[in-house]
Formats: sequence, C-alpha cells, structure tokens
Amino acid sequence: MPRELKELIMEQKWCSSFLEQGVAFLDLMTDQKYLAELNRHLLLDEKHTLRLIVSAFGCEPFTREALEKQAALRMSGAQVALGLVGLRRAGAIAAFRKAWGEQLFILPEDAFAAWQLLLFPSDQLQSGKEDMDLELWEAGSAGQLNISDPAKSIHPRGLAQQLFHFLVACNQQLVLPLTNKGTLHKKQLQKLTEHLALPNDILRSSGLTYAFRDVYDEPTALMIEIAIRMGFLSINSQGDGYLFNQQSCLKWLQDSYARQQGQLYQIWRQLLVPAPVWLEHGISWMERGEYGQWYEVDIIVKGIRSCCSLGGQVTDEASLRKAIMTTWMVPLSVFRFIELGIDKEDHLWFRWLITPIQQASHNNKENDLRSSETHVEVRPSLYVQPDFEMLLPPDVSLHTEWNIAAFADLQTTDLVRTYRITKESCCRAWEKGMSSEEMVRMLHENALYEVPAHITITLEQWGEQAGKLYIEEVTLLRCRSEDIAEALLRNEKCLPLLGERVGGSDFIVLREHLTLLTKCLEKMGFNPRSSRKDKHAEVSNTLISSENQTGGLCYSRDTIQLYEMDTHLPVRDELYPDMQDIPVSWIKEFRAYHGSTRKEMIRKAIEWKSVLQLRKEGRNRLIIPRILREERSGWILEGLEEYQEISLASEDWEEMKLILPGINDEGVYM
Repeated sequence: MPRELKELIMEQKWCSSFLEQGVAFLDLMTDQKYLAELNRHLLLDEKHTLRLIVSAFGCEPFTREALEKQAALRMSGAQVALGLVGLRRAGAIAAFRKAWGEQLFILPEDAFAAWQLLLFPSDQLQSGKEDMDLELWEAGSAGQLNISDPAKSIHPRGLAQQLFHFLVACNQQLVLPLTNKGTLHKKQLQKLTEHLALPNDILRSSGLTYAFRDVYDEPTALMIEIAIRMGFLSINSQGDGYLFNQQSCLKWLQDSYARQQGQLYQIWRQLLVPAPVWLEHGISWMERGEYGQWYEVDIIVKGIRSCCSLGGQVTDEASLRKAIMTTWMVPLSVFRFIELGIDKEDHLWFRWLITPIQQASHNNKENDLRSSETHVEVRPSLYVQPDFEMLLPPDVSLHTEWNIAAFADLQTTDLVRTYRITKESCCRAWEKGMSSEEMVRMLHENALYEVPAHITITLEQWGEQAGKLYIEEVTLLRCRSEDIAEALLRNEKCLPLLGERVGGSDFIVLREHLTLLTKCLEKMGFNPRSSRKDKHAEVSNTLISSENQTGGLCYSRDTIQLYEMDTHLPVRDELYPDMQDIPVSWIKEFRAYHGSTRKEMIRKAIEWKSVLQLRKEGRNRLIIPRILREERSGWILEGLEEYQEISLASEDWEEMKLILPGINDEGVYM
C-alpha cells in the first residue's frame, strides 16, 4: 500500500486509537475485532456498498460499472460511487489501474472472512457434533466420480505422504535436468511419480490450471508446484535443470505430520483463490468449523446461498452442493484435510482432520497444544523383520521415514509403509555418504523390538566390502617444476592445505581447501588457473541466483498483482461535475417546477446517477431515474422505486427535489 494512502487511513479516529495501543496495522485491517469498529464508523451507503461487494464479488476484481449493475435495483450510481470512495479511504477496498487506464477494485482476501461474519451475522455455523454414527464416504466409492481404479487413486495418509515420496525420489536423482522445452524428462518423471496415488479426475475437476499440460498430468504438476513453493525445488541459473534443496526439505520434515498437512492445505488454498464468490463463501464458512467436529454439508450450501443472494449468484441447492463437493470438498478428502461421512438419511457430513487456516492464526495456543502431541521425537516405532523388511506404522514421522528411505527401498505405501533393505539400496546410501554404522544405529534407535542379529552383521559385512575400494573426486594441483612444489611446502600457510604429493611436482587438494589455497597462492605471486570449470562454484552461484525464484507451474488466479495500485481518491466535485451551474433550490427544498425545468432536473439526475425525491399530496417517493422518454402524449420518467421498475408521467407528482448522495441525503433512506 502506498505510504500516502496508508497515512490517510491511520489518521482516521477509529484507527488511530488502536495504533496508539500498539496494534499492528496489518491486524487492524484484517482482524474481525478491529474491523467491527470500522464497520460502526461506516456511513449507510458505504455499508450497503460493502455488503453488496462481499455478496456479489467476494475477493475477485470488479469494475465500478459491474458493481453499479449489481446495485441497479437497490442503489443509485452516485451512492455506489460515494460508497466506494469511503471504503477506499477506510482501507476496506483497494483500487488498481490497468495499463490502458481501466480501474479495478478488490476486497483484500485476508479480510474476507471477517467481513463475511460482520455483514452476514445471522448466518452462523451451527455447533458441530463429535460422535456420530456415519459411514465414511470414499471419493472413489459407488462410481460417483468415475475413477477407474479407486484402490490406487486414494492414499489413506494424505498429501504430505505423497509429497514425501516425491521428494525422496528427487533426492535420489543425481541431477534433475530439463528439456529444451523446460520440462523434466519422461523417464525421470516415471521415477519421481512412481509412488504417487492422486486421481487425475478429482484434481482436474477442482479447476487446477498449469503449464506444460501435454507433458505433466495433474498429480505431477501439483507435486512440482508444491515443491517449488516450499523451496524444495528451484531452477538453476542456466535454466536447464532443477536443484533440490535438501536443507529446506529436512527442516520441513522436522515438524509434526499435522503441521505438515496444515502447510500443504494453505498452499492448495492459495492455488484456488481468489475463487468464484460462491466458493469463497463456502471456504470461509467451512473454516469456521472446529477440528474433529462433524458438520452437515447442507449447512454450508445454505450459508453460501444466503451470503450470495444480493449478487444474484444463487443457484439451486442440488447444483450448488454438487459444485462445492466436486471443486473443493472431494479434493480435501483425498488429501486427508477433511473426512466425509454419510448418515442414515443419506445426508453428507464433513469434519476437519487439520486445523483450518483462520483458526490456526487466531487460536495459536490451542493449535500448538494439539500439534505438540504429534511433534517429531526420536522414539522406537518401527518393526524390523528377519527378511530385511521394515514396517512403519502410521505414527512413524516423515523425518524417521526419510532416514529409512536413504538405505531401503519402498515396497508398499499405505497407512503402514513397508521398506526392504537390499545391497543395491545400501550402495545408494554409501554413495550419498551414509555409512553402514549409521544404518545400524538408525535401526537400533527406531526399532520397537530388538533388531535381528543377522541383519546387523550383514550390513557391517556389506559396508566392509564397499569400503575396500571407492572412487573419490579430487582436485589435482600441478606445478611446472619440483622447485615450485618445494616452495609451496616451505610456506606455513600453504602446507596445511596441500594433500598427498603425487610424483615430484603435483599435489592432491581436497575440495574444501581449494578456495583458501587459491588465495594463499595468489598472495605468493602465483595465479593458478583451472583446466575446467569448478562445479562446486557453479552450484553455489546457482543457489544464490535462484533464491528469488518463485515461479511455479500453476497459473495464479490473483491477476490483480499484475496492476499498479491507484492512489488517487476522488473528491465530491468529481462525483458531481459542474454542480455550481445548477440552481441551489434544486437540492435545498421541495418546489413545483415548470415542465422544462423538471426535465432538466431529471436529465441532471440521470447524468450524475443520483436520486429524485418526488411529492404529491404530502406523500414522498424516492426514485432512481433511468430514462426520460418523449412520447406524443407527453414525456415519461422510467426508473426504480423500492426495488421495482416504475414509469411516471409528469402529473404523477407535484413537487420535486434533487438528492445528491453525500450532499443532501441526510435523513433520506433508499
């Protein structure tokens, strides 16, 4: 937000008092408690305008013309314009401009849930139920979504487990090169996605859009997108491959499974918002629910209908139920963010298996307490079988499983995961720098019962065989003569950095000493050159250059970020140009006017999109004029009165007054 606009908001009375108390500006503009105070300070036109925006557009960008169209039966164009100006001054609505000058408005997404509760207070989510006699609803059951093989389509552990297998596969690849087109190679894709069990149909029905659809299917695109957003994958500086950030991955693995799932829910949510207004309301409604409580899906459907009624977004309940199930709830159940159930009357219910995003931010103590129950801790939890298989029950953390996957091959991925130790899997671990002693220690630390002795012996024997011969990549420092080599050995700073001497004039140099040795040689007057590019330096530079790499595969729905914020706030004179040219009596008092003057007043009201107040025999009427139509028998005023279209002839009123919202509308209610 530009500084000038931010200062304008902070100077307002409702805002300044909270700022003096130390409330952060971001909390002030998004927290329900503070927005409730702002809501009390809003003028009537501002409240009506904001309520209509929340109902008709949610967090999607809209133009003033689109808002006026939605408000056509309720408010005049001047009321809408006045409401928008007030809301912008308060910071409730932001304005942007496209390159060609078109103005767009938007309600900030992080304040949407609070405004929904404040502006639709009667629509409250009923208390959930803990224990219910429900039959769990499976996304692939009864052929409801036409999934060809439901058993392979749904994973009982959810999205975090799926991402884990993808990351393990990435880590096992030496490199992740890209084709000239910018995609991963087909053979490598097969290795990376071998253990994914995400149904294409369900992800496609959610509306997920992404690049390279001819190469990547929906599950693959989702995995790559999540990995990029979480910093596990980034494109190198040459743009010809992905880099895997193991450090970032290990940090994520340290957390509890519940928190890992919660992080992935937030990413999935970001991929789908700003959503169509009905879905935005549905998401916000659902996120009011408490962890583990059952709620009826039809309550969410009715809530959407009531919130969207002003914007004409209401459809029949059956269609709306099907839409929110297909687009939102079924993917959430596949990812194990929620669980779905059916009661004896065939009514659908849902409950959260994670803490919803809003509650996570406003109820941190409770969330921390619940998450601490499943936080990663080293304790015996897996079973080591005599046949070299390991069984990992559901409570085994992904961090422990990562260490096991380093030297064992995945056999089955389910609630109980199965791994098998082979000589080939151990070779893979040795190449990554893991010793047989570390493997044995890992087994003994995590095994619930004693590790069979022959497994320990076998791992040690394999390790001994592997240690007898190995290939190591080193750097060779070549000197032009033995005299130069002797000079280097006499230098106290160079001597510790030189490795084994080869022949009379060459030295083996360890990679970690190369940088310091180069500086030392330069101080001695030498200028060592390399016969090849240093791959380590390449990787380092690549990592630095990719720190700001944020682009993934999925197309962002947040198009407003492409435009610049409009800092100009119109004043009253801009709403009613040339107001000084009209007689003051038009807006001061009721009077009977000649027919020609009446038509002038009507035309001016239409031009300014304002309101006319008419009086006949002591009865007042408020009209939003739309058309002045000339006929042979006279002229006709067409407009709106109390949400109804009306037509009036000149004899239908005696006196009239021009009402300009923000000028002389006090005490006048539409």
